[in-house]
Formats: sequence, structure tokens, C-alpha cells
Amino acid sequence: MQRRDLLKGLSLALGGAVSTACQQALKVPQAQRHVGPMAYSETQRAVAHTVADLILPATDTPGALDAGVGQFIDYVVAQWYSPAERSRFLSGLDWLDEQALDRYGRAYLQLDPASRTELLSAREDLEAAATRGLSEFGSGDFFAQIKELTVVGFYTSKVGATEARHYLPMPGRYDGHYRFADTEKQWST
Repeated sequence: MQRRDLLKGLSLALGGAVSTACQQALKVPQAQRHVGPMAYSETQRAVAHTVADLILPATDTPGALDAGVGQFIDYVVAQWYSPAERSRFLSGLDWLDEQALDRYGRAYLQLDPASRTELLSAREDLEAAATRGLSEFGSGDFFAQIKELTVVGFYTSKVGATEARHYLPMPGRYDGHYRFADTEKQWST
């Protein structure tokens, strides 16, 4: 599969174009990706990894963290995000922690999965309302950023490309009567 075709498929899955930061990160072979100095605190890092795990949890297939999405997030944020992108991302992580303290009196990482999901959904709703002009919410790119990092990181990993998706090489034999219901994996061509 060509990297360009993979990026096209990912942009369809994400509902738009893949960001420049993710495109640049994917040009670097995984073995050569070095984070260097961390772009955020250990708490922010743990929140980002926890959110990625909420977006793509392990089920009958590996989850985001099993596929190395945490390391992909660390790499993109540290090496490829512009200062403005990094600032929005870190503000979103801080917002989750602040909201957890305000609503529950505990840090985000100390909450149960249902409460974490509730706060993440609240952030998504605020950003969606701001996009539609129904809210005065400030910079609202965090949810889009973390979703993109999670999905791109997962589906470009070996685990995501081989265990969560089934690769059907083209050209292949055409079977107009193939029963797609016989497989539970998403198909990629």
C-alpha cells in the first residue's frame, strides 16, 4: 500500500485533510523517530495517553496504546507541532484536568472511565458549538487534534494496519458476491 493512499483513507475517516504535522511525522520511519525533550509535563502526557485510550480502547482488537499511539502523540507534539498547535493541544489537556477538579474535586487521571468520557464529550460539544457559532468558547481545536493523532497513529502502526484492518491487495480477484458480513474488520485497498 502506498503511503499516499493510506493518508487519503485516513483523511476520509477523519472527515477532512490530515494535518501537516501528521503528514511530516509519517515521512520519518518509526525507528528514526526520537522525541527529544518532552513538550509537556508528565501529567499532561498521561492525560493525552488516557484520552487516546478512550478514543480507541482495546476490544477484540488492540487499542491505541497497544499500537504505540502514545509514542506517536509524544513525537508529533514535540517535533512537528507549531508553537500555536502545541499551545492549543496543551490548553486542551489542562482544560480536562481543570474541569475534573471543578466538577469532581479530583484530577482527570483519578476519575473513573465514565467521568473521563463525560468530560471529553463535553469538550467535543463545546468545540462543535463554537465551530457552528453557537458558543463563545475559545480556541477549540484540542478534540480534533487528539482525535487525529489517535486515529492516524493507530492506523499507520503495524498493529492498526495488520490487526485492525484487513489489507486486500489490488489488483486482486473481483468477487461481486463477496459477503462483507463474514468479516468484522474494516477493509482497506
